[in-house]
Amino acid sequence: MRKLHTFQEEALASRFTAVLTVNKIEAEVLRNSENGWDLWIIDEDSIKSAGGLLDRFQHDPHAAEFEDAFAQAKKIHDQLRQEKAERLKRAKTIQVRTQFRDPQSIAIAMRRKNTFTRKIIMLCAVVFGASLVFDKTNEPNGGGNFVRNALEVHDWSNTNRGELVDGQLVEYSELEFNFQHIGKGQFWRLITPAFVHGASTNEPGGLLMAGIHIFFNMYWLYWLGTLIEVRFGLKTYLTLFFVSAIASVLIPLVVPRAGLFGIQGLNGGAVVGMSGVVYAVIGFGWCKMRMQPSVGLLIPPFILIISMIWLFYGVFVASGDDGISHLAHLVGLITGSGIAYIHTLLGK
Repeated sequence: MRKLHTFQEEALASRFTAVLTVNKIEAEVLRNSENGWDLWIIDEDSIKSAGGLLDRFQHDPHAAEFEDAFAQAKKIHDQLRQEKAERLKRAKTIQVRTQFRDPQSIAIAMRRKNTFTRKIIMLCAVVFGASLVFDKTNEPNGGGNFVRNALEVHDWSNTNRGELVDGQLVEYSELEFNFQHIGKGQFWRLITPAFVHGASTNEPGGLLMAGIHIFFNMYWLYWLGTLIEVRFGLKTYLTLFFVSAIASVLIPLVVPRAGLFGIQGLNGGAVVGMSGVVYAVIGFGWCKMRMQPSVGLLIPPFILIISMIWLFYGVFVASGDDGISHLAHLVGLITGSGIAYIHTLLGK
């Protein structure tokens, strides 16, 4: 890169730069400390050609060969800008596809094999299988589903709606009912519902819905969760996982069934499944990409778009009685984004 000339007028510098562009000579104009405009030639091998053009330009700036330079230069710049945009689009597409199959590199893919996320997925699979094996819901006096009764917020085989006080039944409030087992010291119920998936298998299509529920949760948790865990470390990921899991179970318990702010799609109640954690991972990755672009692609655009459409539909369009806690999804998204925000402010 070498300085060719200093122009006193910006208009002349821009005009001559257009001439160079038309002649396929790459140049850059920079303002100097003396309010002049320095013309730098990027490729030093082009200095001689640029110098010849400069001599003719200084002799007659309005010569015929220079008159149409601006128009031609604009077309060339537009073409180069379009080509650059297409290259960036292709590069981004390749990056997304690579990220979807094997984020970051082969080394990261190998590190996926021994992650906390994989252990969580295996544990969810074990819980799901055990809930099918020990399901006594259809048997007389069978006690319901032993596994789910032990892990969910409510023990559905023995859920009392009130207690006897001086021989009279005093019914629990909705909040007291939701916390009756947790209030007795069964604090594991604040997080274990996240490991349970599916609806009652004795209902029509119940087993299919349960299978779909756990499949999609585990699929996205693997592809997105393992990337976040490997990229930011186990300590950060454990914080993200446990805080979001507890929040997505706890918050719906304290929200009325009529819905937060009266919105039916944000109705409260008992929650099961890892969806809140999945949305927390999405929120964490999105926030990190916005605040710290150097981390690269963490959440592919199509996943972010689909998850936001589903969240919007659940909160504002669905009736609220579809058996899905869209409030837990929103809580997870906000929790994950908040953790990413604090994580970035701490310089990590």
